[in-house]
Amino acid sequence: MNKFESYYAEKYEFKNLELTLSRINDALNEVKFTQSTLGGVIHIAGTNGKGSTSYFIYQMLQNAGFKTALFTSPHILKINERIVYNGNEISNDELNNIFIKYENIIIKHNLSYFEAIFFIAILFFSINQPDYTILETGMGGRYDATNTSLINNKLCVITSMGYDHAAYLGNNIYSIINEKLGIIRETSNVILAYNSISITNYISKQLSNSINIISKDMIKENENYPYPYNENYITAKTIYNTLLNKDFSDKIKLKLPPCRMEKIGRIILDGSHNMHGIIKIKNSWKKHNIECILFTVTNDRDIYDTLNILQTVCSNIIVTTLPNNVRSIENFTSDNTKFIQMPDDAFNYAVEYYKGNILVTGSFYLCAYIKEYMKRCSNV
Repeated sequence: MNKFESYYAEKYEFKNLELTLSRINDALNEVKFTQSTLGGVIHIAGTNGKGSTSYFIYQMLQNAGFKTALFTSPHILKINERIVYNGNEISNDELNNIFIKYENIIIKHNLSYFEAIFFIAILFFSINQPDYTILETGMGGRYDATNTSLINNKLCVITSMGYDHAAYLGNNIYSIINEKLGIIRETSNVILAYNSISITNYISKQLSNSINIISKDMIKENENYPYPYNENYITAKTIYNTLLNKDFSDKIKLKLPPCRMEKIGRIILDGSHNMHGIIKIKNSWKKHNIECILFTVTNDRDIYDTLNILQTVCSNIIVTTLPNNVRSIENFTSDNTKFIQMPDDAFNYAVEYYKGNILVTGSFYLCAYIKEYMKRCSNV
């Protein structure tokens, strides 16, 4: 464990969450951060598709020869994954050095876990001075640390919209959309990913900005990127065209981010932690003849409604928990599912009793846990 994680061992991202930009703004001001050190900034918000859109455009810009920085969340196996520059994750030494140097400022401004890792990312990128910096919001947009008022000249991207984090962002789709749109400045050019007509029309009416709207007829099937990742690929191609005024070649095959349709033997790792995302991707899962689903979500999600959707993919569902996570569900009962508290026990049960494909989905933290566990066992 690096020094950052040691310090934040008891300070989780959603613990004592207070939505404000004042802490991150003050910390960045104190270190005299200037946006010019980041190159061109692409800021991505939305409910689903943020991670794969960010990962796609990152690879595209790298392929074009640009020094490119990427900040994403959550991580899958280690926190270093959140901060990437030119093909390399930040090393523990680099992370430790920045944390130690600026620990007093982090403590002084009481930065949350997410604010602090973003703060370190910005300092790391500023040292390396990329041509482009891609910032994926963590939650929402308006009060997300990535929306600091010190970063204003940026291309803003809004991906697929749906219900998520209602406790923090509002209990109807329009209040959630408004929070996501909070990343947009008056001078920002905006790319709007493919959404329903009602959502697209609503967003168009809210903004006076120049908007590039991705329509349904722009979305093509792609054997390399199953639905809905093909939508996110088109969004990334649109970003690329907007920045460079040229098309990205479909002949160049890009990678999906970890735990997105990632198949290891007969195990499919595909995190999808909200109902909107699961509804979009369920038909792609059906093509894999899933025999069992291993699933969990955090305690702020509607697990029962989500399970009803999963039942249309596979009737054999095992619900589990997230060890050492303050947001984990603690227990669960349902006539149609089996509950096994520890995910390693749940995984072993699934592997022993089901000989077909097993889907691990829901929380990305569950996918991470199982991926790490699989490294240590050989019973798959």
